[in-house]
Amino acid sequence: MLEWSEEFSIKNQHLDEQHKKFLQQIADALALTKDSSQNKSQNLEKQMNEAIESAQEHFKAEETYMQHIGYPFLNKHKTLHRELVSNISMLMMDLEDVDTCAKEFHNCLKNWLLDHILIEDKQIESYRNRLHDIKEIPYSLEQKTKMLAERYDVANEATHKYICLCPLKEFQVCDSLHKIMQEDGTFVRCKTCKQPLVYRDCGLDNEDNFEALAQKYFKQF
Repeated sequence: MLEWSEEFSIKNQHLDEQHKKFLQQIADALALTKDSSQNKSQNLEKQMNEAIESAQEHFKAEETYMQHIGYPFLNKHKTLHRELVSNISMLMMDLEDVDTCAKEFHNCLKNWLLDHILIEDKQIESYRNRLHDIKEIPYSLEQKTKMLAERYDVANEATHKYICLCPLKEFQVCDSLHKIMQEDGTFVRCKTCKQPLVYRDCGLDNEDNFEALAQKYFKQF
């Protein structure tokens, strides 16, 4: 389970605190999937009601904030917000198979975290910093890999060599992230030199002049 990181922050303390609360609710939902007590159904219904209440409170605050900063994707964001509440409400209509429902509830919240809070919500900060236009992934290589590990078996994936402008520094990028960056034209930055990581071209390995090599690699930036 992912733990809160400052990299997840959208630089709004109130909204960040609400996101932290969602993380705890996801952890509670996961724990409930392993619950074998007679009160599981009641506990599940309680958690669902609390999730809906927290979501509605958060959405109202977040939409007000987006309107204040002139966020251009506000309407799309509102639609996604309504979908979460609708999905949880649908699950609450069928609590007979409590074990299956508990797993679906946890998956619903977890996917919301991975697809919405850590991607869509993070773009709010990216918009303010104008990172959205240049397709920068607003996470470090390590944090983005941890996020992907929640969905993919990154530990057993093939890796790809990437470099930055630090001399002799090389990065192993998991296949899932490699595909995202290559297909979407996105990138992550090195935490040391602050430059984008680029896929290593083995055809340039014979270059012995670092400055010349760097120019060939980073001409796209």
